[in-house]
Amino acid sequence: MAGLLEYIAWRGDLPLSVAPFNNIDALVLCQISYLDFDGLLTAGFTDRIPLKLLAERFRGASDYERRCDTGVLINNLTVQLLLDAGASRRFGTMPACGYVNRVDLSREEQFAAVTYLTGDKHVFVAYRGTDDTIIGWKEDFNLGILETVPAQVDALSYLESACAAIHGKFRIGGHSKGGNLAVYAGAMVAGKYRKRITCVYNNDGPGFRDKTIQKPEFQAIIPKIRSFYPQFSIVGMLFSHAGTYTVVESDQSGIMQHDPFSWHIMGNSFVALDDFDAKSIRFDKTFNTWLIQLVPEQRAKFVETLFSVIQVTDARTNTELGKNWLHNSAKIVYALISLDQETRNAVLKTMQLLFKIAKQNLPELKELSVTSK
Repeated sequence: MAGLLEYIAWRGDLPLSVAPFNNIDALVLCQISYLDFDGLLTAGFTDRIPLKLLAERFRGASDYERRCDTGVLINNLTVQLLLDAGASRRFGTMPACGYVNRVDLSREEQFAAVTYLTGDKHVFVAYRGTDDTIIGWKEDFNLGILETVPAQVDALSYLESACAAIHGKFRIGGHSKGGNLAVYAGAMVAGKYRKRITCVYNNDGPGFRDKTIQKPEFQAIIPKIRSFYPQFSIVGMLFSHAGTYTVVESDQSGIMQHDPFSWHIMGNSFVALDDFDAKSIRFDKTFNTWLIQLVPEQRAKFVETLFSVIQVTDARTNTELGKNWLHNSAKIVYALISLDQETRNAVLKTMQLLFKIAKQNLPELKELSVTSK
């Protein structure tokens, strides 16, 4: 089966005038948004450079090796994807602009986006998903606590700025949290701009709280949403979703299926399956049942405690956390032991509820509990 790189090798010589923009093209542009274009592409929407030139600037950067280090969670083949796309007839002439990359520890925000003029009277806004930063992962957890997170607010502001600066119709999308940002921005954007949006691509992005989905703005955007999830989805199954979706075949297992490079492609389409893996369905039921049963104060307490414990390591990225794991794990254990009794009891109660629900939904845990008696 083909993947993203094979897609460009096989279809990259076909301009959009011959083979119209499709779901795979959207994922290619979304995945490229994970790369660091600081100093290579400006934040303005009028300073536009072809993807071919952007790829050349990336490869020629004095800190090229650092930029190639995408961390433990983002496939480093993303660099090759940029280079191949830039060299292709299909993507190479697409002007890129509006690059924004923001990590704000005080706001607990990780946000990045880039815009492309695809050449078919459309603009494509690609939102970056969760990167290697720990604060980015905390913002993901905050999706289940807060009505809005800073990245969603900035995603909306970014889309409105792009719509004001560039004429034409818009497609927007993202992978992982980027998919969530695309859906949020598409739903909440001003009405005069929303009518210019033709499609929203959500690639294994987490969902929203139920009351958010029930808002009229969200209901209005549902027909334009295209959601894609691997057969074993964890990130994409978080919280609630709206609209139809496609389950994509993957050659990885477990959480690694979140990686778009593992998704199978045939021609200009994903290889679709009838439904999720049974284990993915059980995880979805377990996690979301647990979340519903927690009162908001419990959710907030659990997330704050979890990340306060991680913060004692002084690691800012998952890569940093893993590189010195023995030392960092000792700090984490000490921090857990040092929690005051009230906090420790609150976290234990939360975890006990999760395990109780998991035993009800996961056969392997039921068997384990029976065997241990």
